[in-house]
Amino acid sequence: MPDLLRSPDLVPPGNTSSPRSRVPVFYGWWIALGGMVVLTLTSGIAFFGHALILDPLVLEFGWSKGTVSSAVTLLFFVSALTGSVLGGFLDRHGASLVLVLGALCTGVGFALLGKIQHLWQLYVLYSILAVGHSCTGVVPVSTLIANWFIRKRGLAMSVAMSGLSLGGVVIVPGASFLLQRLGLRGALPWLGFAFAVVVIPIALLVVKSRPAKMRLFPDGDARPAEVPGGLRANGALSDQRVCWTRMQAMATKAFWLVSLAFFLVLCGQITFMIHGVSFLSPHLGPAGAAMAVSLMSGASFCGRFLVGSFVDRADKRKVAVICFLLQGAAVFTAAHSTQPVVLYPCVILFGLTMGNIIMVQPLIVGEFFGVVSFGRVSGLMMLFTSSGSAFGPLLAGLLFDVTQGYKVSFTLFACAYVLASLVILCARPPVPASRAPAEG
Repeated sequence: MPDLLRSPDLVPPGNTSSPRSRVPVFYGWWIALGGMVVLTLTSGIAFFGHALILDPLVLEFGWSKGTVSSAVTLLFFVSALTGSVLGGFLDRHGASLVLVLGALCTGVGFALLGKIQHLWQLYVLYSILAVGHSCTGVVPVSTLIANWFIRKRGLAMSVAMSGLSLGGVVIVPGASFLLQRLGLRGALPWLGFAFAVVVIPIALLVVKSRPAKMRLFPDGDARPAEVPGGLRANGALSDQRVCWTRMQAMATKAFWLVSLAFFLVLCGQITFMIHGVSFLSPHLGPAGAAMAVSLMSGASFCGRFLVGSFVDRADKRKVAVICFLLQGAAVFTAAHSTQPVVLYPCVILFGLTMGNIIMVQPLIVGEFFGVVSFGRVSGLMMLFTSSGSAFGPLLAGLLFDVTQGYKVSFTLFACAYVLASLVILCARPPVPASRAPAEG
């Protein structure tokens, strides 16, 4: 078993008396709210924006859906590679500079995307947007939450991750209006400008890397708690302070089982989100499809807070299984129906589980590998799980070009949800060296 180091970063220097008498609201909740705003923009513009412009790009340039989907695949692959590199930087230097870089890449990328003429330009700009998406996405925000919270991590994560849902509810209708009013080339620069002008001030003025930097303890406690109630079934708070290297994490069975489970699930989830407007429009009309996306995002917002209210006390693997199976059932049913009376409930059920699947992955990583190396391990895992995000939309686009529909691809992804449920149940927290039994 590798030698796992301890980190002092969870303990503030100097006076260890309670700071709560001087601070009415624990600053970690401002971190969570700031993360929520960032993810609202990331979701609404840097993620759902690609779903909104999928068909306009096809119509504008005459490219096939498979071709445009390949650009989305490139985006997720580059985003995954970026995330794997960012993890260690986040653990050492915090998230502020990362968020600023992401905001600049997204703002410039969308501004230039409105001026493209050739296919190669699409691929170049989607690579730039991929860096922006990774630097302002789940990895930096979840790393911040993991640093600031331990006992209340699930609730805080649900607050921050609610931005992923709000983006669909708040930003998507406005972005759709801009696209209809100004056209593809006129709307994209405004979307990029809005992204940068909101995210950069939050990164510079609100974000603080760790509570110790402000002489605070995680969760706003007066002193570090010795027993993190509900954190993990067979662990201890000391395990949260264990430092894992990338190679040590990859040597555990838990790393690969969690990675495989979320790879399979993200194949289906990201595909349905990227191709959802295109899939639903023939059956619901453009306005109905846009409303369905808002319903999906609204359901995700409600579902995340519902699960966030108890997830800190629950077995997160079982929470993941329930979400996997419900979402798989929604995707399978939608694939085999064309009736609005069926499609709308499927979209709502998909939304109820959508946000929780994204939220539960970093919660499992935090339980299994702790806070000190959270960014490093989470970013590395993203390299593998986001391959599903990249592979799914491409496969769906190619199968659409062949079959002129989504039934085949959505059915395949529904089967992947069932397999993912079995895989995640096999995952167990890796045992740090400090608690490993001595070899005889």
